[in-house]
Amino acid sequence: MELMISDEQLALIGTVRAWLADRADLARARADRDGAGLVRREDVRAAAGLGLVGLLRSGEGGTHADLALVAEELGRAGSPLPIGRAAVVCRLLELAGIDGDAADRIASGELLAVPAVAEPGEDPVLAVLSDSGAVLTGTLGQVLGGSDADLLLVAAVTDRGEHVLALLDADGPGITRTRRTALDLTRDLARVDLDGAVAQPERSAVVDPAVHRLLVDALTVHQAADAVGAADLLLERTVQYVKERRQFGVAVGSFQAVKHHAANMALDVRCARLTVRAAARALDGGEAVERATRVANAGSLAKEACARVAGTALQLHGGMGFTWEHDLHLYLRRIKTSELLDGTPRHHRSALAAVLLPGGPARRAA
Repeated sequence: MELMISDEQLALIGTVRAWLADRADLARARADRDGAGLVRREDVRAAAGLGLVGLLRSGEGGTHADLALVAEELGRAGSPLPIGRAAVVCRLLELAGIDGDAADRIASGELLAVPAVAEPGEDPVLAVLSDSGAVLTGTLGQVLGGSDADLLLVAAVTDRGEHVLALLDADGPGITRTRRTALDLTRDLARVDLDGAVAQPERSAVVDPAVHRLLVDALTVHQAADAVGAADLLLERTVQYVKERRQFGVAVGSFQAVKHHAANMALDVRCARLTVRAAARALDGGEAVERATRVANAGSLAKEACARVAGTALQLHGGMGFTWEHDLHLYLRRIKTSELLDGTPRHHRSALAAVLLPGGPARRAA
């Protein structure tokens, strides 16, 4: 049942896929850009015009289940646009009551904002609260879309363990962004160093731990959805390739071993999609244990399944798959990067064990 989507969601998929088809340019990912970013502002504005950036705002009526479909299409197209992350920022600003004007400008595409959250295992950003706002110190090693953003929504903690969300101008005082050379060539990542960066009172707030949890869970789910889209594209192209590639006078797709590999790829894509869509729906209203379980499944099972699809696609393409000119390696790089961002599968398996074991933290919270 989790795979079933509404007619409106089917229309959303069709609209986003057609829109991205006119803007996908994987040649830019291969090109020497001399430090230039991949994100084009006209594309951000166009996405906002379609209502994608403000999708989760209460007045729009969109859901995480809808946004996961958008994220899947972004992955399928190999798009550099951090639309899903910007949409999450809009929603979190609303929940935290932070700078409604900035949220409007983000939703309209005038400004691009992305979350800046410590990866599991990284030290969190430290926030010191005062009447003049929140003073932030720390380093975020991997911020997807961080080098192109105008605003950063930073998740921080105080020395008393309070969760803080702070909206910062990306080029403001005390902020240093460094574009990172990454395995993924289709998206931009940045290291963000905060050294006494100040978020004004109207741009910072102490939030309930549940709000912070929603931010972390949403990033995990939509990152996995991106990987599902990329894996689905690789499955489609691999099946087409083995139908056309001939050896010993027949299509290699007629060989039993190749059929088995293709079937395993299809099963992995289907299971990953099922897992991600179930997690996205849990974000929209699941109880604590259910949501924690489904998000952990998406972060472990779905990410690993997509990585297997990418590896098998490379093998079934043979020597063709290893060439620089072929798109396959771009999708493989994207999927492997998604596997590691917002928590590795190992991290999410540990989280799942914590949920399922009697007396685990999620069960106590419930």
